Amino acid sequence: MFLSHTQLVEQRGAYEQLGGAVFREASFGFMPAFMDLNTSEVHLSSYDDGMPSVVHILDGLPGYWVAEWGRDGRAVSLKPGVIAGYMRSGVFYTLNEIMNDLKDA
Repeated sequence: MFLSHTQLVEQRGAYEQLGGAVFREASFGFMPAFMDLNTSEVHLSSYDDGMPSVVHILDGLPGYWVAEWGRDGRAVSLKPGVIAGYMRSGVFYTLNEIMNDLKDA
């Protein structure tokens, strides 16, 4: 299964039940990121020009992570095994880990 822009929007909606706390401008020090589960490689979400993004976007990810390109040259979906999550203090967290940590706090 590929991770697409549509899936990112759906994931964000599922977790906004927390009041959007996780998805607002670097809330609690969490920065949107992606991890390749096959290699453990992590990249912060960024724009084409390298500027950090405060939301998950596919634009600044390595080309070898892209499974499908749109006609406009932008990434449409990522290869299997790449997941969305967040980085904080050099540690990658999945969306489920963040939700469970917030509930346990």
